[in-house]
Amino acid sequence: MKNKKIVLQIFTGGFIGDSIEFDDLKHKLLLMINNLKVDKVIMGWCLNKDLYIETQKLLRKHNIELYLWLPVFSEIGLLYESISLKDYKGFDMKAYNLQEGENFEFYCPSKSKNIFNFYDVYEEYFSQIGFDGIFLDKIRYASFSNGIDGVFTCFCEDCMEVYNLNKLDVELLKKEIELLKDGNENYYNIPFNIDKYKNGKYKFNNKIWNEFFKIKSEIILNRISQISNYFHSKGMKVGIDTFAPFIAYFVGQDVGKMQKLVDFNKPMMYRITQAPAGLPFECDCLVKESTKDNFNDSKTNFLNIIGANNYDEKFSIDFIKNELDILVNQSNCDIYCGIEINRKMDIAKVYPEYIKENLSKLDDCHIEGYVLSWDLVSAPYDNIETVIDFFSYRGE
Repeated sequence: MKNKKIVLQIFTGGFIGDSIEFDDLKHKLLLMINNLKVDKVIMGWCLNKDLYIETQKLLRKHNIELYLWLPVFSEIGLLYESISLKDYKGFDMKAYNLQEGENFEFYCPSKSKNIFNFYDVYEEYFSQIGFDGIFLDKIRYASFSNGIDGVFTCFCEDCMEVYNLNKLDVELLKKEIELLKDGNENYYNIPFNIDKYKNGKYKFNNKIWNEFFKIKSEIILNRISQISNYFHSKGMKVGIDTFAPFIAYFVGQDVGKMQKLVDFNKPMMYRITQAPAGLPFECDCLVKESTKDNFNDSKTNFLNIIGANNYDEKFSIDFIKNELDILVNQSNCDIYCGIEINRKMDIAKVYPEYIKENLSKLDDCHIEGYVLSWDLVSAPYDNIETVIDFFSYRGE
């Protein structure tokens, strides 16, 4: 299918520390704009206003929208005192440090203070720039990359109140958590003793898991609704960064319902990335954290359940297509598949052949286009030229 739209994503640096300079970005940005039909640019989240203003001036000459990329339930604590997730024993959740500016320290979505902190960051540092939209990242709970206790959150007093209102048997849940962590009963070699996976949802042999993850997703949905209304009322569009459905379920992301609240979704289909949101990384963490048997055997069991072929370094295109079909069929929200073009050794070994495989084999998916992720600045020129050559050859 022709006429796929292109969205560029740029990581400018975190809230604290040095940001990139406009000159670091300008050449690659112009190379993309002059050779591709770029629809949007997603950019964040350093505090250097001049960087956004200069970029905006350039983009407006080409009628390209600029979206502010901001984390919602992570990183904000670097600027405002935030309230962390609590595990089932009452301890603060552990952070996962990936790179400077990203600490993957997660905050409780039930706490109104954390939402107000997010609004305050926008209003104080970014509201005067005039972005076309907001791109919401980390609108979720912790994943398995934060350890199994990061997934078993949150158990603060506000979340406990929500559980009680929904008649969740918290004591039974805690007992089941202990059984899973010890690998007892039926948790030895099948994560969460999953029965089946269909349309982005799991059915477990013990219904307590469905009840727990459903409530978490409703808490996230409620917050996304509030945040979307906040920015829509300002005349801004809203995009979201989500996990692939098979991982999203465990972090409180009911992606189909989330899509109905926003203007576009970028599912992160990072087939090769060995870092949070990377499919092989998150899948391996899920299996390691939730089973006790031989890792390879447990991993094979899980992949069979979700319908994914076993992999060495990357997830299969066919599985990605199935995951995208789930999202396309669930709402009319524009979907831009997130694919890597950056290269980070030992994390994202992304080379031209891999990019060509993604673009050519995902071409018949009914998606709006692609977000070239997750950072244009760290994308080498051979990867950038591969994207340009692919669309130029097709006459787009």
